[in-house]
Formats: sequence, structure tokens, C-alpha cells
Amino acid sequence: MIINAESLLYKYYPYSEYLLEMLITKKAWFSKPETFNDPSDCYLNFDYNIPPDKYEKCLRWQLKREGRSQLQIEKDIKHLISQDGIINNDAKKVVDEISASTLDVIQKIGVYCLSEVSTNMTMWAHYADNHKGLCLGFLLSKEVVAEKVTYVAEAPKVNFSELFDDESTENEYKWIFSKHHDWENEREWRIVVPQGNMLWPIPGEITTVIFGLRMDETKREVIQRILMNEDDVQYFEMIRNNELLRLNVRKIGMGT
Repeated sequence: MIINAESLLYKYYPYSEYLLEMLITKKAWFSKPETFNDPSDCYLNFDYNIPPDKYEKCLRWQLKREGRSQLQIEKDIKHLISQDGIINNDAKKVVDEISASTLDVIQKIGVYCLSEVSTNMTMWAHYADNHKGLCLGFLLSKEVVAEKVTYVAEAPKVNFSELFDDESTENEYKWIFSKHHDWENEREWRIVVPQGNMLWPIPGEITTVIFGLRMDETKREVIQRILMNEDDVQYFEMIRNNELLRLNVRKIGMGT
């Protein structure tokens, strides 16, 4: 499932210099998957065994990427694949050589993780400094596309040919949006960019700020001062619901 404009998603943060810088510059850190706290997250279960009927599309993709003309591509294809469909060793060598460079590109992606929910006790503890941080609600901009994470027991296998097939109906990047079902309470969505471990523009307008149950009043004031010129921001705070042993959200005003 894909979501884009006019959709509100949440991000939990501890109070830090990075958070303040992000609120001021409107740029957020998109991490490479290798830095995630779950070492199995975004694991690429790669299948290099290309079906014979996919070889031609892989070769055409690569030859086009090299800047060959359409006429040259047709001549090369005739050399690499015989009329009766036999794939020669030169064709296999071409595909084998681009696998390493393709994996390198894939491993450079950046991911920004968000959630459908703002009241998850575990996420407040893990990602918002044991309730001393905050949770931001982003109204996604029209240019941003987020995709919902699917929670699974096994890593989805991705065939190498799917990454080269423009007509494939499969989601060749399903491994980016798959996570073990132990994490399903996070109800996560992800935004992916080509280069990770760097700053990118935040995914949309900050419309909601929810202060953690244990967040210091002085730190609340700092956040509100930074965002004081943002017209559409609404402020909330987490409060205890002692009867249900859960958290509730209460709206507050500026300076409260």
C-alpha cells in the first residue's frame, strides 16, 4: 500500500541537538539500512538465477544504460542470444558483471521511517528517550511517496531479473518494505531516497507536536519557540490513563 499527499504520519524523537537542527533547517537524516537497530531489516535475499526468458530484458536494460543506440542494441542482442533462444557465455558474462554494481547502488539507499500511531508505549520508550522526547506528525507533501511495511516471518526472495524488468508487476523493492512480524506493533511506513546516511528535506509539513509524558517544560518551550512562526502546528501532550495502563493524548495551547 502506498500513501502520499494529505496523509499524516508520525516520527518519534529524543530531545537532542539533531532534533533542534532538523526543526530549524527542515532537513532530516535518511539512514542506510545497515545502520538500523534490527540487523535483519531490509535484508536482501537475492536470487541470482535468472530465468532464461528474462535474460533479454536484463541485457536490453544494461545496453541502454551504457548509452547504446536502439540499432546497436538490436545488433548486440543478436550476438548475445541466438534466434532459437540460446544464451551464450558473453551474455551471461554481461549480466554477471553488472550484479555487483547493482547491489552497490541498492545498498546506498536512504530510508526514513514513520508510523501510523503516536501513542505506542514501546515506541515512546525506545525512540523518544523513555518518554522524555516528542513525536512529530508530518502531513506528507505531494512530492513524497511512503509505502507501508509488511510484517513477515521470512525474508522475501528477490530475483535479480526483477530489478531490470520495467514491466514487472512484482514489487522488486519488497525487501525494503518487509520486516519481521515481531515489529508489527510499530505500524511502520517508509520513504526511500537514492542515497542514505545524509540529510534530505523533511517529508512534509509539521502539523502536530506531541510532547512526551516526561518531557521537561524548558525543552517544550524551546521547541515551541523554534516553531512559533509555523501557523498550522498544533500541540499535544501525553498523559497517563491509569485505569487502562495506557497513554492518552491531550491538546494544549502555545506556552502551555
